Amino acid sequence: MSAWMGLDALLSQGGSAARVGLGPGQDWRALAARREAWRQALQAPAAGGRVALYLEDGFEFCAALLGAWSAGCTVVLAADATPATAQALKAQGAVLAGAFDGGLAPPPQDGPSQAQAPRRLPDLPLVVHTSGSTGEPLAIEKPRRCLDQELRALEQVFGPAVAGAAVIATVSHQHYYGLLFRALLPLCAGLPALSAQLKLPEELAQACGDAGHCVLVSSPALLKRLAGSPAAVEVLLPARQGLQAVFSSGGPLPWDAVLRSRAGLGHAPFEVYGSSETGGVAWRQRQAEEQAWQALPGVETALDEASGCLRVRARHLPDDGWSQSADRAALAEGGFRLLGRSDRVAKVEEKRVSLTGVERRLEAHPAVAEAKVLLLSGQREELGAVLRLVPAAAPQDDAARRRLLAGLKAHLAEAFEPVALPRRWRLVGEWPMNSLGKVTQAALQALFDGDQAPRWPELLFIQRGADGGSQLELLLPPSLHWFRGHFPEVALLPGVVQVHWAVRYAAQELGLTGPFRGLQALKFQRPLRPGTRVTLGLKARPDGRSFEFSYHTEAGRHASGRVLLG
Repeated sequence: MSAWMGLDALLSQGGSAARVGLGPGQDWRALAARREAWRQALQAPAAGGRVALYLEDGFEFCAALLGAWSAGCTVVLAADATPATAQALKAQGAVLAGAFDGGLAPPPQDGPSQAQAPRRLPDLPLVVHTSGSTGEPLAIEKPRRCLDQELRALEQVFGPAVAGAAVIATVSHQHYYGLLFRALLPLCAGLPALSAQLKLPEELAQACGDAGHCVLVSSPALLKRLAGSPAAVEVLLPARQGLQAVFSSGGPLPWDAVLRSRAGLGHAPFEVYGSSETGGVAWRQRQAEEQAWQALPGVETALDEASGCLRVRARHLPDDGWSQSADRAALAEGGFRLLGRSDRVAKVEEKRVSLTGVERRLEAHPAVAEAKVLLLSGQREELGAVLRLVPAAAPQDDAARRRLLAGLKAHLAEAFEPVALPRRWRLVGEWPMNSLGKVTQAALQALFDGDQAPRWPELLFIQRGADGGSQLELLLPPSLHWFRGHFPEVALLPGVVQVHWAVRYAAQELGLTGPFRGLQALKFQRPLRPGTRVTLGLKARPDGRSFEFSYHTEAGRHASGRVLLG
């Protein structure tokens, strides 16, 4: 890549006509003006202290980050702007900036402003948080010199693949992976980046078409859904010609998702392995399932003899000591292969139980594809198990589920004491993942405690037909509120909820509103279970006061009917 700039250079870069974003007027001149406006807005209130920053627009986020650093502030990246997060950050002494309720922000720019003259700034850190995949998120400080080193390492490896392209992303810059690949790497490399975070295939297709040549920064969760949806792949086909590379990080990418990405998007993704604590560690672009990870420049890896876990030492870490991970690994082919997380030990009724050991035993059962086990706290400590079954083993009724669970308990009892047997079970079609493709502790916990559970499906794709109808591809996350207690043994989506969703989406897609008057030809042929990907079809009737809906999957139709509105 040409014209590489380090972070210190970004803080003093003046105005130019070079593009920074893909939106109108998003050049270096505009970014420098907004950077100076943020510096002035934060310099007095923050007084060189901590600034908690949350902004969804990528261009404004970059200006605010650089402006805060220019004001001598330590920037804390917030995962969201909820009142609970705001309260916690204020308790830590941070000034809130951006989209928080009452957060500081400079007024809109009326015209060009003169950026501050360059000056040497202290090596202020950026504070990021772990994802919480194994517990409470932890704050981690990243000195700017360390960020500089890591960005340089990424440029050495991925520079040729992204040269001359625009960056579009489905991940947030408020997380560490998105911060590097969606915000800072494009700025340092002189690549324009789209300000908006994309979510739907049609948005990706539009962005690819507008950019001409682009790279996609995404996550395992979205890549699996994109590549596994024929409708989404069809929408992306015209735009994939300009797609130069695809990146994935934040969690393991299954081999079948790599194959589908290669077939549907035209590229095997560049997978990046690392963590908020260690930063980027290794990368691979797989041509075979067991292809080893290769360390990034400036990174050394070794195995801890006692635990078999990976150890990391890197130029981009604050000290030259070894950082111990909880990922088991084996050395191979000049790199390493990951073998899963190391044992997690919990105490249940004063007995030490290896959660990883229980998971491995469950996964040895022929009906189980993957298992997650967690400690549940309530009136007493007990284990909960979340299972993703092989398709052929999915129970079709309550009796089949009871037989399956009895067999699993007997299977565990051969290797563990009774106290180690899970007392609560959840069967899912897909794991509940965050935007980085991680299965977090909070998401697993939500399967057993539905108070904060979502009440709406995840919208994956919308296809609007020439006849005015719409096809909405929906994912039913296992954490849905409506699955809780309906029924305790076999979770099903209630029929009344299916009708409620149809009415809501008909108002959005067909423009049909009015008081509910009744139902006609209502049929429920097949149940909808957690983790199902289902298509909701909507079509207005000629009278303009009613519509038809249907839910269907590859297995066939699940429900259909006609809704009458006043």
